[in-house]
Amino acid sequence: MDLVRGAITNDEHGNVLISKDNVKLIYDIINSMHPLHGTGFDLFGAVYEMFATSKEKKDFGEYFTRRHYAHIFAKLLLKDEDCFNESNKPSIIDPACGTGGFLTESFKVLLNQYKKAGTLSEKAKDFLSKECFYGVDVRAENIFRTKLNMFLVGDGHTNMQDDNTLHPEKPRGQSILSKTFRYVITNPPYGPGTIKAETNAISSSRTEIAFLCRVISLLDVGGKACVIIPDGILENPSYKKLRQELLEKCEIYGIVSLPKFAFAPYTKEKTYALFFKKKATQNTKTQTTPIWMYIIDNDGLANSDKRFPTKLRNNRNGWMHDEISGWADTLGTEQPGVLETRWLTFDDSEQRTSWIDEKGIEQSYRKGGKIAIDKITSDLYFTLLPEYYLRPYIPHFVTESELQQEISQIEEKLKGILK
Repeated sequence: MDLVRGAITNDEHGNVLISKDNVKLIYDIINSMHPLHGTGFDLFGAVYEMFATSKEKKDFGEYFTRRHYAHIFAKLLLKDEDCFNESNKPSIIDPACGTGGFLTESFKVLLNQYKKAGTLSEKAKDFLSKECFYGVDVRAENIFRTKLNMFLVGDGHTNMQDDNTLHPEKPRGQSILSKTFRYVITNPPYGPGTIKAETNAISSSRTEIAFLCRVISLLDVGGKACVIIPDGILENPSYKKLRQELLEKCEIYGIVSLPKFAFAPYTKEKTYALFFKKKATQNTKTQTTPIWMYIIDNDGLANSDKRFPTKLRNNRNGWMHDEISGWADTLGTEQPGVLETRWLTFDDSEQRTSWIDEKGIEQSYRKGGKIAIDKITSDLYFTLLPEYYLRPYIPHFVTESELQQEISQIEEKLKGILK
């Protein structure tokens, strides 16, 4: 990976082994092989996954975002950008870009949407290549890799900068982070930090909270964001005022629960994709629109820290245990993934959804639906956790006689041990 990076961005001696034009030419040749593209098959992501070692991936970022997650979330966030409009150009930033997974997938999404709409003109290509995408990461080596990955999907590397998003010190980083953007898509770092979050709701230096507040400040009014966050932001009682402020400053329109092992083996922390739109500063009232919530149970990989593929298919060639990826049916027609088809509309409140899991066992749970905002605001802690509303925990209470019987059994066991 370092050799390829040096070949494109100059090695440590300043030698260019492959010109940028040749890199783009190689991409264009592979990209012209249409059966490999437009069907949900991520050629360059597959190459990256194959050749990057586990250590390299872990070095790239603690919470490595798998490409099929990056792709679907970019696709859902950018749904409205269905054609190129020279007088209304979008801008997209990832303020914790890592190796550029969200940016490269966003590039591919816009490229495909412009192509389908017949608006992929030379001006559109030039815009995607030089103007649309911005990335910031605290590690310079990550920015090198982001530029490399952007080259591999057709360019868009121009506005990438190493700097601290929460406290930029470099002129170019300060310039980028002083702008506002139509879209923000990011998987920020989590954990204790040293920079206080820009909010009056709570006093916290937690990195994920500081980044969430920074994302809001980076958005245009009416701009949209997709942020991967840990469960604490949605349910921790001490963050109640933060959630209340979020509902005042923004309109949350989607919260997607990811499987526990989504980012294994790097972490098993439960995470969520939070989708929201920024409101005007004059509008400080709590949102009135309901929030669509959804729980992903299967993402195409085993629900364990081993994360091996479970690519079983049904009789139409669709995935049995993958709610994220698109697929090609038996007639060769491209089909969207389950999450995309259900996005913002699916509701199984009347009848639970059933499926056969990877072990062949039938499961039946509620998976999605719109949660009325008054149900959220009437909750003691303004909880925003999908499981809290879609799969509430119902405790099993025992009778007094059942409790006494259980105690008696334990006493008998103890007597047998102590003899």
